[in-house]
Amino acid sequence: MGAKQAIRTAIATLFRLFPLSVEPGLRVLGNPDERSPVLVTANFDLTVKRLTRYLRGLDCYLLVAPTGGINVWCAAKGGKFTAHSVISVVRTSRIGERVTNRTLILPQLTAPGVDTRLVKKETGWRCKFGPVYARDIPGYVNNSFKKTDAMCRVKWPLIDRLDAGIGVFFSMFLLILVVMAIFFRAWLVEFVVLSWGLFFLMYGFYPLIPGRVGWHKLLFLEGLIAAGLLGYVYLGSGQSWYILDLFFMAMGLVIIIGTDFSGVTPLYRSDLDPLLDRIGIGKIGPINFGERARIKRGKLSLDEANCTACGICYDVCPRGVYDVERGWHKRVIIKYPGRCERCEACILQCPRGAISIAT
Repeated sequence: MGAKQAIRTAIATLFRLFPLSVEPGLRVLGNPDERSPVLVTANFDLTVKRLTRYLRGLDCYLLVAPTGGINVWCAAKGGKFTAHSVISVVRTSRIGERVTNRTLILPQLTAPGVDTRLVKKETGWRCKFGPVYARDIPGYVNNSFKKTDAMCRVKWPLIDRLDAGIGVFFSMFLLILVVMAIFFRAWLVEFVVLSWGLFFLMYGFYPLIPGRVGWHKLLFLEGLIAAGLLGYVYLGSGQSWYILDLFFMAMGLVIIIGTDFSGVTPLYRSDLDPLLDRIGIGKIGPINFGERARIKRGKLSLDEANCTACGICYDVCPRGVYDVERGWHKRVIIKYPGRCERCEACILQCPRGAISIAT
């Protein structure tokens, strides 16, 4: 990797809140032939780099769809990775002239945004949803394009938490650092040490912090710091304004670091949607916070009379909400309704419209 690409990778990693695009179109990986698989991804720089690294040794075609330089999940949920994105790259790449198959392998996390029936209607290409994680794609291809249960589910291990958290926090950290350097230079060292200490504490120990969702965890941490502050004030033999200021700085940083604490992963619902809706910011561009907040408060419902038990809901759900019972009468059930984060992937992909959210 050259210096220019290394810089772009660093920028894409640290400033993930901002789009960084690569040229959409066809990438030829390895030595594919007319029977080789065709995969689709977003044109976010870091996504394409990481995906091509995982696909080394696999002969395939990769279609990079125009998503405004936004990653797969955010583009699908934000209206940037849609059926029209896929239709566009299929047509402009002329991939149909290179292969005899007519199957596109899409990332599973595009399911909330891509209407696969529209893609089929407009291009003749059938869409399948591959694994959640790019690292599982070689195993998926070698297993005759069959996903295991593990390939369908989103996990959030330590490395993923830190990776996602840095992408969200670093730009805010840099902005505050500049302000501190101008107006509060004497506190720079304390700010840097406290910021990154709290960052690694909050994202590193996220599953262990009490509270089901981000704001609950945030309130617990604020309460913990407040208790420490009160203990210092009332039990300490002498108070130092320096120590008191550190407590207040920590309380402010917890709020900044924990902004949309849950929204950085598909595992949990965003905390910002209902907050922005309550303060009157219902919509920014194509993103309707008010509608998303109402959906998140709604109840998932399955019309069993209209369900054909095709299993697509089970296939695209990142949290394993559904199960397929295979007794004398095959049927789909909502096994774990409490896990549902209202991503709407199952609703969009259900061919019979049997799934809905009552708001």
